[in-house]
Amino acid sequence: MVFINSCFGDNKITLNNLFIRISSLLQNNNSKKSSKSSLKKFENKLTKREKVFQKCSESNILVEDEDEFEGFELSDLKTITTLGIGGFGRIEHVQNERAILMECHCDFIIRLHKTFRDSERVYMLMEYCPGGDLWTVLRSFLRLDEKKARYYCAAALEAFDYLHKHLKPENMLLDINGIPKLVDFGFAKRLPSEMDRAWTFCGTTEYVAPEVILGEGQDSGVDIWSLGIFLYEMLTGSPPFAASEPMLTYGAIIKGVQNLSWPRYISDNSRLLIFKLCRKNATQRLGYGHFDDLRKDIWFEGFDFTSFRNHSMRPPIRPKVLSLTDTRNFDRFSSTDDFACGTDEDGWDEDF
Repeated sequence: MVFINSCFGDNKITLNNLFIRISSLLQNNNSKKSSKSSLKKFENKLTKREKVFQKCSESNILVEDEDEFEGFELSDLKTITTLGIGGFGRIEHVQNERAILMECHCDFIIRLHKTFRDSERVYMLMEYCPGGDLWTVLRSFLRLDEKKARYYCAAALEAFDYLHKHLKPENMLLDINGIPKLVDFGFAKRLPSEMDRAWTFCGTTEYVAPEVILGEGQDSGVDIWSLGIFLYEMLTGSPPFAASEPMLTYGAIIKGVQNLSWPRYISDNSRLLIFKLCRKNATQRLGYGHFDDLRKDIWFEGFDFTSFRNHSMRPPIRPKVLSLTDTRNFDRFSSTDDFACGTDEDGWDEDF
């Protein structure tokens, strides 16, 4: 599980990704009786799952049920290891991420179980993906073949059916079975209709679509563009547009993918798909308005989306995980919680 610890002050949020070691959940003796019961049930379930995992690690493990955290209280939880600092985000981004994740029920989007708050922080109890992120996996493989890339592109497409957000390997985590989950929805936006556009300039430099750079507004077309960049990075090991300075990268993006140099090992079908996904005119990109058009492309020929969705398709990469609470696939950071916090009485966190 990942525990997002958000400290507020001056209308800003400091985010820390924290891991909860399950064995520490029962340490608080002041919990209410119902809460203790919920914790005990969860500990028993985890013990059974751990035994199954150790005996047959090739089988899919159901790590977390939909409602098994319902009886948890903030006093039951203890954060002991910081996995990384997410930087600064504004209050509206934290509110936005909570609202969106609470409504999402997709196997390829990270699950938000429950939220809490105290006088200084808000907390998000989220699904734990011990496989780490796809970017780290990509670094170890250097580049992925088409079969592996197809699997992760399919996961992005499934997530896009539920919401639109900026895609990149760092924002795709792998659960204990290797199933990819999209994360980080602070900049995702709810549009009144398919005809509406968003105008916020956001996203990773190498993944920003031309219309965002040019201030033309954005819709689902930016996600199709990012899927093309995502595919290129998986197949080559690096994004197609990269320079020493952001403005140089933006200039290359505006020139378009037709000016790229293509490694010989990229197949004609992969190259053609990237061209279709990264057309300058967003409305002409393959899948614009109808993601099923993308699924029907020749590049996905033979890919069984039904078995992919029900997880009978074996993930191409199985993470090296020794237990359900293993953290080996994450970088180590100091666990000290010494950043400054303040109190906030604006009531923005009432829903937590």
